[in-house]
Formats: sequence, structure tokens, C-alpha cells
Amino acid sequence: MPSIKLKKKTQEYLAEKERSKQLTKEPEEEKETETEKNKKKDLKPKKKEKPPVPEAEVPLILEKRKRTVPPGEQQLTDWLTEHVESREGASVSYQTLFEYFTDFCAQQNIPVTVDPSQFNRSVKDKFGKEVGIKESSPYKGLIREIKAKPKSTKPKAESLTMKMRDIVEEILKETGNPTNGVRFPNIKVATANKYPALQVDLQPHKLLQALERGVYYGRIELVKGTGKCGFYRLFGAEPREDIKEKEEKEKEKEKQKREEKLQKKKERKESEKENKEGDEEPDQTEGETPKKKVSKRKLEEKGDEKKEEPQKKKKKKRHIKKPKWEKTDPHSNPEKIDDTFPLAFTYCSEPKEASFGKIRKYLIENYPSVNAETRLKPAIEKGIEKGIWEQSSGNSVGQGSYRLLLDDFDPESSKTIDDMICQAIVASHEPKQSTVIRIKQYIMDYHPDFNIESRPHKFKTAMERALKNGVIRQITGIGMSGTFQLAKPFIPPPRTLAGVEDLTEDWIGDEGVSGENYVVRKTKSGRYAGRQA
Repeated sequence: MPSIKLKKKTQEYLAEKERSKQLTKEPEEEKETETEKNKKKDLKPKKKEKPPVPEAEVPLILEKRKRTVPPGEQQLTDWLTEHVESREGASVSYQTLFEYFTDFCAQQNIPVTVDPSQFNRSVKDKFGKEVGIKESSPYKGLIREIKAKPKSTKPKAESLTMKMRDIVEEILKETGNPTNGVRFPNIKVATANKYPALQVDLQPHKLLQALERGVYYGRIELVKGTGKCGFYRLFGAEPREDIKEKEEKEKEKEKQKREEKLQKKKERKESEKENKEGDEEPDQTEGETPKKKVSKRKLEEKGDEKKEEPQKKKKKKRHIKKPKWEKTDPHSNPEKIDDTFPLAFTYCSEPKEASFGKIRKYLIENYPSVNAETRLKPAIEKGIEKGIWEQSSGNSVGQGSYRLLLDDFDPESSKTIDDMICQAIVASHEPKQSTVIRIKQYIMDYHPDFNIESRPHKFKTAMERALKNGVIRQITGIGMSGTFQLAKPFIPPPRTLAGVEDLTEDWIGDEGVSGENYVVRKTKSGRYAGRQA
């Protein structure tokens, strides 16, 4: 900075000096007379004027001056024209060409003045991308020619430019858009027949994503079911006329069937009343004690008690594989069938698998006397050796998750640390999901007071009520088929798991379940990936 200031000052000083000199010269110049100025002009030598050149002698340059090519470039062009030619369907690596060119220059004692990039550019400019070696060239067998691959012919169809949303809506319109909806397999078959280029039969997830997107934005209505088991129709659009007529006919048939059933019931009741009135005994005489009215049917039954009844064929019950838990009474005093669902799902869901962190947290919260930090790792190692559980993920003990392998397990016993770890895995494994058949079998085995086997409608209404309140939710299937899952994480303490204490109101309220929803696990076919409830 100081050097710049000094330069500025010196420049200003020099400029002022020049101005002062000019001011001193001006009065002296004014004193000179005009005569002296004229004398000075006469004394100056006059410039010689050049004679004009005639027009014919002036050289006219009409063409551009030709560029002289340097010897290195000339040598390159000569070498390329001698050995290389343009050929369709063939190509040569430019690197090998450049190496042979440098060898040629070294033999001729010529300096190489071209870079590899300049060499490549000059070959492309002269011959193009498709290049081959001449048959007359000595490099014919030395330099390898690469044959160009044939261009893959991709199917060029109009459906590839169309949007999946428009295709789905068009197919739903063609199928008639019935009020009950169209099954996903039928939609897939229709799209595959009309637009084969989309390959929907090989990639059905694309069609499913388009349908779920339409349901999310309100363009398509999901009538019943979920995912690939669902029935879909256009939202707000009326069905086709021929389908309307079919639906009306079906409704009329259903009405007729209902009326016939009601008539049969009425006739049956009337016939029973008539039988009762006809079976009554005549009026009693005076003095006789009143007797109870007994119908003929009861008298016949009393008379035929001794007769042997023919043995009825018993229906074979469906054998369902159930877990071999000890028959304690978990969740011992349920008021409704709904109250049994949380523990039913915990015991019936498979596989029972929990991470090391969840097991440690469960032991710290429920068994504070046990030092989980020091005793848990060696206990897990011993349990793996005994075959009580196995490590399903992770490389070392203390990492990953562990799967329970036991068939017999007593939830009431917590004498050893192995029992405590088993309780932790059963209680804290997530998500808790199971089929309807297994849940029904669990309630029939451990809660026979509800009498579900003879009254299945009660179980169905309980499931529907739980779905409506948000206690459970359906993952796959339609209606009472498929798999269901608890809608909120449920980690019961040991006393609740053993059935000593009932569930608290913190988990199930009057308005249903509240809390974090599960993200559905990805299946093998890729369904429900990342979708939340």
C-alpha cells in the first residue's frame, strides 16, 4: 500500500512540472513575429511526391493464400491414406493405430508432432467413426478390427408413450365399471391383451402402483380387498348399461330368495303353532289336579329313549397346527372377544424374532434386579448352544436379532435368565401378525366360554369391530380370509403375558388405537413396500 501512494505522488509532481513548463513557453512564442515563422517554413526541406502508379501494374489478389501444411501433419495424412479406409460395420482402436504410427516415425527418424487427441480427431474427420484397415496394408493382420454390434430393435408401440393412468381408466371403462368393481387379475389380463408391449404379465407391480396412485388421488375407488386381492372401479362414473341390467336382475333374484326364505319361516311357525294347538289335551274334569300340557313330540321322545339312535357321521375338523404353549390361562378374564386379540396375536404370530436392544430394554424395565449389561451376552451364547434360539442377523453376539426356536414355553415361570429372555422375545417381537384361522383356534383352546365354534358370527363381528376401531388392520386377503396385524406396537409386561393382570386402558381406548403406525414389510413379490397404514 505505501508503494502505491508514492507512485501516485510522483506522477502528480511530474504532471505539475510539465504544466509550469508549458506556461513559460507560451509568452515567448507570442513574441515571435509572423515573418520569422515564414522564414522557418521556407528553410524546411520539401517532401518528394511519388509519381502515380498506373492501374495495370498493380497486382490483384483475388484468391485466399493457401496454408502451408507442416511436415508432421502431412506425414500423418499420407500414412492414414496408405493404411486406413472407411468401412461399414467395423472399427479399430485409435490407441493401437497411434502406437503403430509412432513406430513408423521412429523407423523413419521423423519427430512425432501429433498428440493422441489430435490423432483421433484427424482420423474421425477424414474417415468417420467406422474405420477399417486396407487389404493392401502390411498392418492387415496385426491390427484387430472390431465388428460393430447390431442395434437392438426395441418395440416401438403407441402404448409406451401413453401414461399408465390413462390406460387403467380406459380398461376399467371397457370392462363396464361395475359397482362391485373389477378384480386385479382381470384388469391385468385385459391390459396384457390390449397393450402387450407394456409386459404387465411379467411386471404386475407397475399396474398395481398405478391403481394405488389412482386410489390415493381419488380417481379410482377400492371397493373391497387390498392390493392384488382388491376390486377397483372408476370413482363417480356409472356402470355400463348392459352391466346395469345384469346387476338389477341379480338384485331382483336376491330379493326373491329373501322373500321365499321369509315365507318358509312363516309357514314353519304357523305349522308349529297348529301342531301345538292340536296336541293339547281336553279340558280337565272337576276335582282333578291340573296337569302340564305335553306335546306329542315330547311323548314320542320319552318313549323312544331306550331305542338306539343311528350313529351320525361326524365331520372331520380341519387340523390346525397350533403352538405348544403350556396351558396356563393368558389374559384370564376377558369380557369381550376383542380383549383376547392382543395376546392372541403375540402368541400366534410367527416368527418370534427380536433385536438385542429390545431384549436388553425389556429386561432392564421389567427385571431391574438382573444385571442385563453383564449377564445378557453370555446367556445368549449359551442359549444358541442349547438350541433355545438362533441368531438370524448380525455377525457377533450383542448385534442383530434372535429368533425363538422353542415349542414348549411357560410364560409364568421367570426363574432363570433363559425364561426372561424367552419372555422378552415373545413380548417385544414386531410386527405381530397372524391368520384368522390361528386366532380363532387360539380363542377356542384358551377361551372356550365364548363358544366360537357353534357361534362363528360372534367372532366375525368382533373382528369387524376391531377393524373399525383401529385395533387391528388387514394386510392381505378379503373379508375374513388372509392375514391381520395389530395396528400399534404391543409389548406386554410379564404379568400380562402370563395372564395374571388384564390389559391397561393406555393401549386400547374408547376411540380406538392411537400411536405410530407400522410400515408394512416388503413381500417377495414386492407388494406393500414402504406403504403406511
